[in-house]
Parts: sequence; structure tokens; C-alpha cells
Amino acid sequence: MNRRDEMNKIIQDFSTSVNLLQVTADEITKSNILDHIRCKIYDLYLINNLGAELKMQSNAVRTLPFQNNRIFTKEELSRYNGKNGMPAYVAVNGTVYDVTNNAAWGAATHFGLTAGNDLSTQFASCHAGHPILQNLPIVGTMVE
Repeated sequence: MNRRDEMNKIIQDFSTSVNLLQVTADEITKSNILDHIRCKIYDLYLINNLGAELKMQSNAVRTLPFQNNRIFTKEELSRYNGKNGMPAYVAVNGTVYDVTNNAAWGAATHFGLTAGNDLSTQFASCHAGHPILQNLPIVGTMVE
């Protein structure tokens, strides 16, 4: 599928989602639909700005080396929220990434998500299949 087809598919998905929002009374369902729309907005961003780069990277999988092999607890990770001079870290599937200098994480937030948290579930629902994490520095691992 080319970029134009991908964008058209996402636009059709927007239309369907907006129609669902109009007829849905349940607040939880509305919230889920809005989360889905946020994910699709980010998909459009990726297609528009990173499309060629992501396709090249998907052919050659690479992982950035550990900056250090630090172990993070949930409480410790929460301190790395990008505030008060602290870097912005997020955990996905047990790996902690530094998003401090990532443009998509300006002000240590990304479409309502905040740094300093385990975002495994949110990542899976929005970015599964996208090699986004491959460009982020790994700073450690997350433990329960």
C-alpha cells in the first residue's frame, strides 16, 4: 500500500469514528473512540513526516545500544517525567526509553500521554507494527 492509500484509509477511519461518536452515549466508549482517533492522527504524522525513513528502517532492524543498563521500578520511572530538569523516560514492554529529545514528545507529553510511565498498553494499541522505538535511546529495563 502506498502512502496515499494509507492516508485515504485513515481518513475513512476518521469518518467512521466521528459517526460512531455522534451515536454513542456511553462515555467510556466515547473515550475509547477518541483514543483511537488520537492514534490515527499520529499515524498520519508518521506517514507524512517519517514514511520513507520508517520503510527503510523496517527492512534493516536495528537497536540502539544501552546508554546504561539501569533497572527502574514504577516509582523510580515516575521521577523521569521531563519536569524540573529531569529527562523524560517511558517504558514499553519492559524496556525504558529516553524520549527527552524526541520531537513527538515535546513538553514530555504525547497525545495526552506523559513521560515517567509504563506505556506498553497504549503503545500496542497505537503503534504496533511501527518501528518507532528503534530510534529511541534505551536507558534501562523496568521491573515490577
